[in-house]
Amino acid sequence: MSLRLEVSRVLRARPERVWEELVDWPRQDLWIPFTHVRATGARTRGLGTRVAALSGFRLGPVPVGLLDRFVVTGWTPPDQAAAGSAAELAVLHLGPYFTGEGSFKVWPDPDGARLVCTEVFTLPGGAERLLRPALPVMRRAFAASLATLAEVVEAPDAQAAAA
Repeated sequence: MSLRLEVSRVLRARPERVWEELVDWPRQDLWIPFTHVRATGARTRGLGTRVAALSGFRLGPVPVGLLDRFVVTGWTPPDQAAAGSAAELAVLHLGPYFTGEGSFKVWPDPDGARLVCTEVFTLPGGAERLLRPALPVMRRAFAASLATLAEVVEAPDAQAAAA
């Protein structure tokens, strides 16, 4: 059994600006609380990029928290998406704490862009049933991250830099 978590938000920024922020791994800590993200190989963009995200903190060199390792399995930036279609970043979570697929679609919108984020994940030992009651809280936290992302991409200096 898997759990599905989906949130979306309209952002008052061009799809290209939203995409650039979405795939800038080190900057994700600006909009995802307590999370530090980095590419772990030579490739930092595109298909096959391997990424590690630590949600927590470091005690010196020791990470304390939840480690999410994933690989980019889909990469269609806005300039490569068909007219009227979404740009899409797809990832495969590799564990060790959960596995599954994630999809981040950036749709053109009259107000800028609509970002739709979907995570479908499985926990070891079938522990999804234990986490199911926490889904509303997780959804609110995910939505709060997108609200912070909106602040980042909608900032006047960010818009000027992306133009």
